[in-house]
Amino acid sequence: MEMKLATGIAGLDVMLSGGIPRGYVVAVIGSYGTGKTTLGMHFIYEGLKKGEKCTVISFDEDEDSLIRNAKSVGMDLTSFKNLQISRLDALSFKKSFEKMENELPELIKSMQASRMLIDSISVLETLFNDAERYQILSNLKKVLKSLQVTAILTSEADKFMPTASKYGILEYICDGMICLKTIRKSELEEPTLGLEVVKMRGVKHSRKPKPYLITEKGIVVYEEAEIF
Repeated sequence: MEMKLATGIAGLDVMLSGGIPRGYVVAVIGSYGTGKTTLGMHFIYEGLKKGEKCTVISFDEDEDSLIRNAKSVGMDLTSFKNLQISRLDALSFKKSFEKMENELPELIKSMQASRMLIDSISVLETLFNDAERYQILSNLKKVLKSLQVTAILTSEADKFMPTASKYGILEYICDGMICLKTIRKSELEEPTLGLEVVKMRGVKHSRKPKPYLITEKGIVVYEEAEIF
């Protein structure tokens, strides 16, 4: 039986029948402010607490900002020695496709990371055309698979289709996809945050969007509740 890694979000783990299968590459997509990075940090924090080595690669925020934001939702990362955070500049990354194949495996190998968060892949995707985008994401998946790391990639959702990634490539590249979205019953009512497991290959999972909140203790998913 495939081993699963808990995400650290109890309600989501119930929806996933225990967590994310080890070695999977999973996209977490959503619009701005839906908590994509926070969900990814839950996954990392859960691994750290279990003594696993974890890596965060950010194309967006610097290390201090990531640590500060995690702390604001109840995750203090400062006491862990088994965490490596690297901020990569997307533009210099673009200049060499080889970097993806040379530096990334070395980075993961050096940490022997079992969990990884890449935040946000959209920053990188924006710099490439469709053919390059597909190639670089395929290469990334190949690297992660060869090193048997379980990874979460955060990405912006398509503006008009909240359950699709911005460029429509991640759903074909990744083993799983989790969508975070704001759902409005009507224009005048306050929006509800909804989490949907769009796909998780080989896993019996809930397909119904479930309400969630971002609290001082992180993301809370109400897997027994209905959105409306």
